[in-house]
Amino acid sequence: MPAGLPEFVYHMYWLKKEKFLLETDIYVTWVLFAVEEGSFEYQIGEIYGVAEFGDVVVCPPQIAFHRNVLTALSFHSITFLLPEGEPQQLQLLLSQRKIKLPQIRRLSENYKCLRQADLQLSFSSDNKKLKQHYFTDIWMMLAQQALESPDADPILKNDELIREVAIYLTNHAHEAIEIRDVAQQFGLTPVQLIRRFKNGYGINPLQYLTSIRVKQACRLLLTTEWTLDVIAGRCGYENGFYLSRVFSKAMGMSPSEFRKQNRY
Repeated sequence: MPAGLPEFVYHMYWLKKEKFLLETDIYVTWVLFAVEEGSFEYQIGEIYGVAEFGDVVVCPPQIAFHRNVLTALSFHSITFLLPEGEPQQLQLLLSQRKIKLPQIRRLSENYKCLRQADLQLSFSSDNKKLKQHYFTDIWMMLAQQALESPDADPILKNDELIREVAIYLTNHAHEAIEIRDVAQQFGLTPVQLIRRFKNGYGINPLQYLTSIRVKQACRLLLTTEWTLDVIAGRCGYENGFYLSRVFSKAMGMSPSEFRKQNRY
């Protein structure tokens, strides 16, 4: 597969679905819901919306995806892996969670081809290559939207200082960090740091730090027998009680529920 393109993992087509089997789900990969007919409401983190034909909803890994069918729903569910180093504008577009694609005829043709591939009921490499092809074309439409978005402004050119801040937050996420101290270290006021960070990453520094810590907590919950207090210490939190509050808000379930549901 060409470098820089997302890797297709799995596709499922749902026809006239009246209700989701799970009103809330958490995926280990990125997931994309592309609506052909009907509508559904969703909440991903703090973002709420309603999606219908022409809309693509994307949810990152390990984030609770709340959804509810409003009118009989036909849609494509595609899980995929996102490569490193996605263009800044595309990152910002994906952070909106819902993207409306105006290329209706092209979109409909891709949906038709995905349905036909799905009817083959084949998990062969050829079938997967076909689906990767159609998914890639949908992805290219998303990339085009990113370029045409008002957010694709010269103001949002790569900010090397903020990139360094992100690296610092990643490398020190296991430590107690105050955003005001980070701002001072990089010669910024807290307001400047938050504004420039949101321009570059679509979220504020604290949200970015929390996402790293929660992902680390997920990994430790699944790969160790450590208590929540020990895991909290390894993720930059004072105690297990505080980690549990943050984790539950981000994941839609408690750490113990996550460990129970995802360990085999």
